[in-house]
Amino acid sequence: MTLLDRYIIRKFLVILLFNILAFIIIFLVIDLIEHLDKFLAYKATFHQVVKYYFYYIPFIIILTLPISMLLSSLFSLGSMAQYNEITAIQTSGVSLYRILFPILVLAFLISIISGIAGETIVPQANRLRLDVYRYEIKKEARKVRSARSQLAIQDTGHRQLYIQFYEVAKKRAHNVNILWIEGDKITRRLDCRYMVWNPAQEMWMLHNVTERILQDTAEQVIHHDSLKYADSRITPEDLIDLEIQPEEMNYAELNRFVDKMLELGADARRWLVDLYMKISYPLANFIIVLFGAPLAARKRRSGPALGFALALLISFIYFLFLRTGQVLGHKGDLPPWLAAWIGNIVFGAGGIITMLRVRK
Repeated sequence: MTLLDRYIIRKFLVILLFNILAFIIIFLVIDLIEHLDKFLAYKATFHQVVKYYFYYIPFIIILTLPISMLLSSLFSLGSMAQYNEITAIQTSGVSLYRILFPILVLAFLISIISGIAGETIVPQANRLRLDVYRYEIKKEARKVRSARSQLAIQDTGHRQLYIQFYEVAKKRAHNVNILWIEGDKITRRLDCRYMVWNPAQEMWMLHNVTERILQDTAEQVIHHDSLKYADSRITPEDLIDLEIQPEEMNYAELNRFVDKMLELGADARRWLVDLYMKISYPLANFIIVLFGAPLAARKRRSGPALGFALALLISFIYFLFLRTGQVLGHKGDLPPWLAAWIGNIVFGAGGIITMLRVRK
């Protein structure tokens, strides 16, 4: 690393740390104003509020990091262009690409660090933050729902399961219908009064069962006192109403959750979009610097105010693409992967074009 690289990186990091600190303060103040009435209503202690916002900080940093990166690149390179430092460096035979190289490498490394933090620190901190709010401030009971009703689940193959009422604690389902469907016809049906999970054999036991085998011209009816439902992929955990949010899960946890949702025949589009966002959003730290750095390196007569306005405009357009993609992905108008990556694709292409057209 040359002396020039260290100078550019140091200049970039100082502004970056200032931006991160500024965004943390702004977010904490706004959120405190928004939740102050709730904290007072639930009689939250000072220690609980401090702990809540302490766990909130990692999420704020990751959320605002792309904007902080863009501001840092615009201000650091913009000031160098303003004071003719970039012109002087180019006069000595160093190309603009070489000047931008250390910032782009640093942005890529920060994207990797952001992705790792998003898989480790941030989900755990979010979970702890929401636990403080749910169980310490609001004083909710730490338990899952005791019962669920009217469940429809896709089981293995063409088999569908309908449950009228499910007791979570007893792992007992009442008024269960199991249907085998081929095409648009029901070929077999089991109607049982209740089914219970057998932990020793890890399978469901059906009780008071009426089995119907349906043919084109006849119907065969068989009664069973009990029957094993051994080849089902559905477990008691699949019948619990989960309230965990995507921001509380890392990529592996969310991926397992999506796989389970797909196995059960549920609509997992919004979860798939959030899953792909786990990868695309950290990379935005590099993409948005790739887009903004060539613009910042051009000398302008305007001062820092224009750079700040430009950063806000670019950030607004980027998050507009991001949010629009999410909404279209949740609705099914875009494939989940495209919904999560559309902002990076557009700004990445724009960054490459800007980099190629800028004067070297």
